[in-house]
Amino acid sequence: MHRGTLIVASGRWDNTVAAIDAAMARDPAHDGTDRAVLSRPRATPDVGGAPASGQPVNVLVPPDGPHAYVVCHSGRASAAAAGAYQHGHPGTVTLLDLAALRDPGNDGTTGAIAGILETGTAGPVGQALTPDGRHLLVGSAEAPEAEDGGVEVTAFDRASLSVAARIRLRDGGGAPVRDSPDPRFGRFPNPNGIACSPLGTGWLLTANGGTDDVSIIDLTAALAGDPGAEVARVPVQSGGFGISVSPDGRLAAVAARESMRTGAFGNTVSLIDIAARQEVARIRVGTDDARQGTRPFVAAFTPDGRHLVVSCFASNTLSLVEVAAAREVERLVLEDPTGGPAQPRGIAINGAEGWIAVTGGKKRGPRSSVLWMLDLARFAVTSRVTGIGNETYLLGVLPAGR
Repeated sequence: MHRGTLIVASGRWDNTVAAIDAAMARDPAHDGTDRAVLSRPRATPDVGGAPASGQPVNVLVPPDGPHAYVVCHSGRASAAAAGAYQHGHPGTVTLLDLAALRDPGNDGTTGAIAGILETGTAGPVGQALTPDGRHLLVGSAEAPEAEDGGVEVTAFDRASLSVAARIRLRDGGGAPVRDSPDPRFGRFPNPNGIACSPLGTGWLLTANGGTDDVSIIDLTAALAGDPGAEVARVPVQSGGFGISVSPDGRLAAVAARESMRTGAFGNTVSLIDIAARQEVARIRVGTDDARQGTRPFVAAFTPDGRHLVVSCFASNTLSLVEVAAAREVERLVLEDPTGGPAQPRGIAINGAEGWIAVTGGKKRGPRSSVLWMLDLARFAVTSRVTGIGNETYLLGVLPAGR
């Protein structure tokens, strides 16, 4: 059985994940092929005799335990239901057995699925572990049958796999708006990405697509059921998506993706001082033109905390940002070897092995997504893996030997 490092990429509309050999993926001899893909196990169950169109969009491999967590944006929705309207379906988290992920015999089957958790909310995307590792937190970006109305984060006890708490964010009430863009958005936060900081007794941060800001939540108070646990909202340029926390826990980086009110794309990343509860820098990425929207998707800190790697969907670029100077210092234009725009989305960084993995590719049908592998030190593309999913979003890393 394969024991090296695996990259586990969400497959979204393929309803699978791709288990990718990281060493093979980095090898230029495999550039533009799917040879590094060991298997594509299912991440959704059968519903009515066919695979559920759950839209697996996010993969988290915790530092301990037997499972990877895969957030399925549409849960157990049928292909017909998800195809008719991709929003507002009850979300789930699929538990994938790590040993089964390494077994090519589970390719195309449900053999790696060890269980499915019901979030009790709609349209989840973001997930994170609490600093003590006891809880899995999953956001809710939508309400039933609407793209708007997300107001909760579900906390699962990892030992019992039961819901331990429902963390509610502030909202303005009223009926959710069905579709964006619409000027009536802004009453509900619609948290997309979420992240945790270990500072003090712990903080939960949510990138709010509906209200163009970031919530800062006292994590200990929230898990105890305190309705006043959300202590601050920090405005950003536009609705945030990806959010990460620096290795020292002091800063959060938020990619300003787009406005749900107007549909206008953002072009900045905000740095937020968590203790001070304020934005300390706003950095343009992917363009030199303040008027051009680049739709930043994810902002990920490098392991030393000195830089951010930012995917810009609309400009087909990847940015390297120097944190101390708060400026973009390098920009790469990514090329899809199968043709079409690169549209980069998810980012994973492995400091020990010195690489960056980036997902992207235009939604064009089964196995149309691409994984770019970059050398971390040189910030240069070394190779590309094809066939990893259909509109693949976020990804995780299963370390060698686990």
